[in-house]
Amino acid sequence: YGKQWYQRRVRVPVTVKKLNWSQIPMRSINKTTFWAKTRETELENADLFKQINSQFAQKQVKESAAAIAMPKKKVKELKVIDPKMSQNLGILLNANLKSYTFEEIRTAILKCDDSEGSLSPAVLESMLRYLPSAEEMGNLRQLKGEYDELCPPEQFAFVLSNIPRIEPRLQAMVFRKKFEEELKELTPDIANVMAACEEIRYSEKFAKTLELILLIGNYMNSGSRNASTYGFKLNFLTKLQNTKTQDNRTNMLHFLAEVLETKYPQWVNFKDDMKTVEKARRVCDDQLSKQLRGMKKSLGNLKKELDFHKTPESLDDQFGTRMSAFLVVAEDQYSKLDTAYQSMGKYATELISYYGEDPKKTNIEDFFSDIITFCNDFETARAENTKIKEAKKREEKQKEMKEAEKMKREKEKEMSKGYGKILDDQGDGEGLLEDMMVALKTGTAYRERPVRTKQKRGKSSPSLRRGAKTQKDLKGDVKGRRSNTGLTPKKSDGDALNDILSSTPTSNTRTRSRGNTNSSSKASEALQ
Repeated sequence: YGKQWYQRRVRVPVTVKKLNWSQIPMRSINKTTFWAKTRETELENADLFKQINSQFAQKQVKESAAAIAMPKKKVKELKVIDPKMSQNLGILLNANLKSYTFEEIRTAILKCDDSEGSLSPAVLESMLRYLPSAEEMGNLRQLKGEYDELCPPEQFAFVLSNIPRIEPRLQAMVFRKKFEEELKELTPDIANVMAACEEIRYSEKFAKTLELILLIGNYMNSGSRNASTYGFKLNFLTKLQNTKTQDNRTNMLHFLAEVLETKYPQWVNFKDDMKTVEKARRVCDDQLSKQLRGMKKSLGNLKKELDFHKTPESLDDQFGTRMSAFLVVAEDQYSKLDTAYQSMGKYATELISYYGEDPKKTNIEDFFSDIITFCNDFETARAENTKIKEAKKREEKQKEMKEAEKMKREKEKEMSKGYGKILDDQGDGEGLLEDMMVALKTGTAYRERPVRTKQKRGKSSPSLRRGAKTQKDLKGDVKGRRSNTGLTPKKSDGDALNDILSSTPTSNTRTRSRGNTNSSSKASEALQ
C-alpha cells in the first residue's frame, strides 16, 4: 500500500529523536483497515521537515580531549556470586548503605548496634535475603588477596563472610528489633478482645434487644417449624433487613428501631455499651497465634545461639553480652503475653458458649463482626426512620397548606355569591337600576332632592322619619330659588343620575323591606 516506497525515499539530513511506537505488521493491514486508506505522502512539505530537523535534532555530545586520552574504566567481572544476587546487593548498598563504609557496617553487626537508622529491620532482612550461600562465602574468603579486583557487591559479601556465624547473628538482630514492635502491637489487640467479650456478655440493653427480637420472631413464626424457638444464632441479626414490610419500603430493622424508640427508649442505645467491639473485630486469632509461635521459636533459637558466643571473637564482638540481656527481658514479656492470650481464648470460648453456639465452629472474629454489623445497620435504620418521619411531616404540612388554600378559595367564592344575593335582596341590583331608568324617562330625576332635616328622638310619622317634605313645601322652595337666580336651571342626565345615587338610602336603611321601598315610590309619584 505504498508504505515501503515511502520508507525508501525519505532521507533525513540530521540525526533526530525517534518516536517509540509499536508498528502494525503489513500482514495485519488489509483493505478494510484505516491504515490502508491513509495518504500521508500528500502532506509532505519541505518546511515541515525543516522544522522537524530544527526542533527535534539530537544534541551531539563532544568528548573532551582529556576524556578521549583517558582509557575507559574496565568493568570488573564477577568471580563468585551470580549476577542476580550481585544486582540486589548493589541496590541495597546504593539505596540504604551508601553513606557507610563496609568496615563500619561490619563493626555495627559485631556490636549488635541496630540503633542507627541504617540497620533497620528492613535493611537487616534484605541482607539476610541476598546473603550468599555458605559455599559462596567460603569461596569469597579464599580471595583475600584479590579483594581490589572484586566488584563492590562481592567486596561487601567478602566483608560479611569474615563475621563469625553471620546468618544467625542477623536473624537474632532482626528478632530483637521486631520483638518490641510486635509486643506493642499484640498487647492492645489481646486487651481489646477481652474487653469486647465483657461488653457483649454484660450489656443489659443488648440482652433486652435480643429478647424483643426473639418475641417478635416467635410471633411471626407461629404455626411454622421455627415456632416456639428458645434462642437463635447471632449471625441471624445481620439478616433482619431481609424481611421487608408489606409495602417493601422498610424492613424488620426499621420496625425494631421504631419499637425501641417509642416503647423501650432505655434500650435503644445498646451500641454505646460496645465501644471496643469495633476494634476487636479487626483482630485475627489465627494471626495472633502465629505471631506468638514465631516469638517462641525465635527465643529458643536465640537461646541456642548464645551457646556459641560465650567467648567473644574479637573486642568488637558484643553479641553474647547484649543478646543475653535481651533474652532475659524478652522471655519474661513473652510469658506475660502468652498468659494474656490464653485468657483471651478462654473469654472468647465462654462468650460463644454463653449464647448457645459451638466454639469449635464459630470463631471469635466472625462473632464480633456479626454483632458490630448488626449495630451499624440498626443505627442506619434509626437514621432512615428519622428521615421518613421528617418527610412525612413535610408532606402533611404541605397537605394542610393546600387544604387551607382550598377552603380559603371556597369561602371567598361563597362570600362573593352571598354578597350578590344580598345586593339583589336590598334592591341595589337590577331593581335599583330599573328605578333609575324609570326616573329618567318620567322626568323625576330632574327634580330637586328632598332636603333632609334632623329629627328629634322619639316617635314620628313614617314620612317624617324619612325626612321628606310636603308637595307644597317643595313648590315653595323651587319658586324661591328661581326668583333669586332669575334662571331656570336644567340638569344634565349625568347630574340627575348623581342626585338619584346620592339620594339612595345608605346601607343602614337598606335593611328595610320591599314594602317600604314600594311605599316610597308611591309617595314620589304623589309629589309629581
